[in-house]
Amino acid sequence: MDEVLAILVGSILGDGSLTPPSVKRQESQLHVGYHEKYLPYLEWLHQKLAPIGVNPIQVKRGFRQCHFYTMPSGLLGRLYRIFYPNGVKVVPEEIAGLLVHPLSLAVWYMDDGSLDFRVRYHANATLATFSFSENDCLRLSNVLERNFRLTTKVHRSTMRGKVYFRLYFPSESMASFMALIEPYVLPCFSHKILRVASSRGKT
Repeated sequence: MDEVLAILVGSILGDGSLTPPSVKRQESQLHVGYHEKYLPYLEWLHQKLAPIGVNPIQVKRGFRQCHFYTMPSGLLGRLYRIFYPNGVKVVPEEIAGLLVHPLSLAVWYMDDGSLDFRVRYHANATLATFSFSENDCLRLSNVLERNFRLTTKVHRSTMRGKVYFRLYFPSESMASFMALIEPYVLPCFSHKILRVASSRGKT
């Protein structure tokens, strides 16, 4: 069950969303969906989350999208109350005790991570934390430092006149970050790590 919780935490920080708890049993469901080219990742999530119950993977015809819901779960109901205290996803104070396993980092990165790789210049990873506030991102940055000894910076991005925030891994953190997540990253996301790995040791 520790593996399931680690995956759930990473998914909730990333693209996963929780349904509001049922009134009677206070159970929620996790919904995850991706482009069909990432179907192997969705199938992996489906298999790993089987212990809490999963509905079949569905295909949105014409949209090239695949998705599934878990079965209603009391664990997910508790996570909803932590991550959605007012019905909107936030980074809760409890995150320091939840974001503790590299598997959570890997799932989060597979969902929302990207790699900026420039030969001879740099290879830096970012996490698109656009749905979170600046304070939420600062909290995440502090937890990454505290729990994983990873230095990150909160960068502002402006899109269509609106300010969003993302976490940026500077060069000094890249080797440690990649070493933590690489064992868990699926082949369909190899473009996010292989060029970094191949650049190690180069000047």
